[in-house]
Amino acid sequence: MSSPPSPPESWRDYSALPRNVLLDIFSRVPHADILRGAGLVCAPWRRLAVAEPALWRHIDLSAAEDKTLLGRDAAPAHWQAMSRAAVDHSAGQCESFRGRADSDFLAYLADSWSPDLRSIHVTSWIYVTERGFVDGVIKKLPLLERLVMWRGFFPGSSEVMRAFLDHCPRLDLLDLGGCYNSYAVGYRTRERCQRTIRNLRLPKTDPSGCSCCVEYSQDYADKHDYELCRALSDE
Repeated sequence: MSSPPSPPESWRDYSALPRNVLLDIFSRVPHADILRGAGLVCAPWRRLAVAEPALWRHIDLSAAEDKTLLGRDAAPAHWQAMSRAAVDHSAGQCESFRGRADSDFLAYLADSWSPDLRSIHVTSWIYVTERGFVDGVIKKLPLLERLVMWRGFFPGSSEVMRAFLDHCPRLDLLDLGGCYNSYAVGYRTRERCQRTIRNLRLPKTDPSGCSCCVEYSQDYADKHDYELCRALSDE
């Protein structure tokens, strides 16, 4: 009986590579490719992809098509599951995230999974509410240094901006210039932000609002800012 043919000289078992070599290879592979395929090839590769938080310390799931998305319905299927899996794999060691996001995912990202999160760059359209963003995100990110929102509607009210100042003392870059906003920021809060946040771009005014409503909103925000400052000074 003839013996089975031996593998060609160029063949090798990549699943048997030392862990440090595999880790170096995986660190050069896009995170989306690890989640979609590389991390599923064999048991050793899957163990590395799932059980090595260092691979997921700086998560980047951005894609070229993000800039063409108009809303949640246009987003590729299963992106939320991929993003949550990447955060889970980081085992609480995620320091930065770049990619698609919605309000639910930002709350998930800001929760106890990522206490050391320092940078968030949202590359897709997004809509967030004022109270949900303050309580569910801002208050849970004391080490946040950079936040970029590429496109969407962002509640850049005086309350939200004061929450950034009160709860994110390390914030150095806040770029909301790609978003629209139906709120107004009081002039005192705006000046405080400009003094404190070195790189600041506030969202644009919602073009669908009439000029009278915009003026009224600004007057109300300025008055509320003044009353708040006076109340604080009296304490």
